[in-house]
Amino acid sequence: MINEIKQVLKETPGLKGREIAKKLDKDRKEVNSYLSRHNDGLYQDKNDFKWYLRAIDTVEWHLGCSSWLTCEGFEQSYSEIGNLIDSEESNIMVRLPEGFRVLLIAGARLISLINYLNYLGKNVTLDFELCKGSMGYLDRLGFFDHIHSDIEILPNRPTTSRAKRYKGNSYNLVEIGDIDLNSFNDELPEELTAAFTNHTGESYYMAAFTVFSELIGNVQEHSETPIPGFAALQFYEGKNSHDSHIQTVISDHGLGLSNTLKENLHKHYPKLASTMDLDCVASDLKLITKALTDGKLSRFGHNPDGEARGLGLKRSQDYALKYNAEITVRQENLMVKLFFGDGKLIRSNHRTDLEFLAGTHVCFDFILK
Repeated sequence: MINEIKQVLKETPGLKGREIAKKLDKDRKEVNSYLSRHNDGLYQDKNDFKWYLRAIDTVEWHLGCSSWLTCEGFEQSYSEIGNLIDSEESNIMVRLPEGFRVLLIAGARLISLINYLNYLGKNVTLDFELCKGSMGYLDRLGFFDHIHSDIEILPNRPTTSRAKRYKGNSYNLVEIGDIDLNSFNDELPEELTAAFTNHTGESYYMAAFTVFSELIGNVQEHSETPIPGFAALQFYEGKNSHDSHIQTVISDHGLGLSNTLKENLHKHYPKLASTMDLDCVASDLKLITKALTDGKLSRFGHNPDGEARGLGLKRSQDYALKYNAEITVRQENLMVKLFFGDGKLIRSNHRTDLEFLAGTHVCFDFILK
């Protein structure tokens, strides 16, 4: 019926529900009920209750970047287009630029955003017409395997998966792997650890395996979302003045790290809860930073004599101290970033002005000298 209604409003803009029903020769209550549930591309004036076609029902996002799409570049471009989550348009067209190349951290955020838009019922299209050559690497990474099948890929979605065909053939890459919320994926932390220690040495195997296992377990335990989380790793060889580094991402689309901690904060950590306003964004920053640097925070409480909960991110920080490393946590409208060097935390910064991105997105950059 929506197409019939749009045709009527195209010919005669500014009609009330009963007038639309009359033109369609349908029952007034039926049409009004339908309009209350299906009005994508339509606009109702709240003063006189007349319906109009929206001038535009499609958002075109030209995801601009000069060379590599970095974390900062993604956030800048997303900020310029505005909050797509709450946009009234039902169609989202993401156009990628000529020569498009993407760092793993930015690619992970793009996957998370467009999958969440699809989950909300948006019609999403990812357009590679200007950069068909970049699809090869993304296919090898498993990018298209983790883009929901309802999302249209232009010019065409790959018919076979290079990630599945060549899985495990390179220590420079761990293909994007699902974090199943119902059963632990034992292979994923092993794959991440094997690739990591290939570049850092076998002496770090158990430490790396523990970190990856706990972080993946955190997603499985706390995410509470029908959209699977995922993890991946990429080794970048240093060139010119840049050092080689290992970038690892772990993402979910769930409630958000600080939000899950707040659920039972007064119960399990009353002293900490009394020091902050839990409705203020400053409390989110404080909780995320504390989880990274001190640990011993969990929505289920921390029992030092029993199961050691809430140590996943803290152990990641301990591991980061062995390297020059950066840890980034992105949640909803904010981001916290810690910089490590010479065995200590050098500095941290944060942003609270980002566009909305559901879930928690953790990235580790380990700088190899």
